[in-house]
Amino acid sequence: MSKYTCPECKKKEGVRILYGYPGDGMMQSAQKKEIILGGCIIYPNNPNRQCLNCGHQWKSNKDKYEEI
Repeated sequence: MSKYTCPECKKKEGVRILYGYPGDGMMQSAQKKEIILGGCIIYPNNPNRQCLNCGHQWKSNKDKYEEI
């Protein structure tokens, strides 16, 4: 899984925050610290990245997709 540079501490320790009911694969990824589980309530401005080093959360538009 990709790691992202944290805008707060500048370390490349950011991972994606995923929302919704987690399946087995998501639970395993969360245990490996490849992702963070964000819960089941989804709001448009929820953060989608969290730094494993400092805990900072932020929103990145790089995961945005367009419907076809």
